[in-house]
Amino acid sequence: MKKVLISMLFLLFSSGIAVAQTQQIVTPEKKDQANVFNDLYCSYGIGSLYYYINANTNSSWTYTGIGTFILGYTRSMNKVIGVGFQVAYTPLRATLNSGYTGSRNYNYLQALARIKFQYLNRAVFAMYSGVAIGVAIDYYSESGFEVSNGSSSKQEISPAGQLTLLGFRVGRRAAFCGEFGIGTLSILNMGFSYKFGE
Repeated sequence: MKKVLISMLFLLFSSGIAVAQTQQIVTPEKKDQANVFNDLYCSYGIGSLYYYINANTNSSWTYTGIGTFILGYTRSMNKVIGVGFQVAYTPLRATLNSGYTGSRNYNYLQALARIKFQYLNRAVFAMYSGVAIGVAIDYYSESGFEVSNGSSSKQEISPAGQLTLLGFRVGRRAAFCGEFGIGTLSILNMGFSYKFGE
């Protein structure tokens, strides 16, 4: 009886080992960035046209800005063309150069529709150009000697646009991205991109 029980346990144990050896561990396949079509990104840019236009319009004011904060989404239609949108915030401050006290604050909120053209689309590296157009709302406020009641504020709508001459993305799903161009967003911006979906 003891020998039969040991034989049965041995058979059960050896069949379990055989089944375990036939099962293979499946590792998830890493998707190339070219095969993931939804791109969500955020970046920081310097050199908005709003800064240069305001600074060159009135020489009696000194303008300072902290740059532009950009959030965007692009959906790839195919390996070359992508469409999406961008929203951005650009704050500027101006102070008088003379002895008088006065300040102006500009807060540009931008919304742009964008089309992107990828001319290099590798597994972990992409290069592209693009164009975006839209509108900006300037939440403008002024305080100082020129204002009778001490301060005033208003909102103005102005055009917004960006021409991306050279953009790049390095990574698969999570990646580092950057762009060089001209427009109301920035001359140069750098940030983080994450691709998802199929």
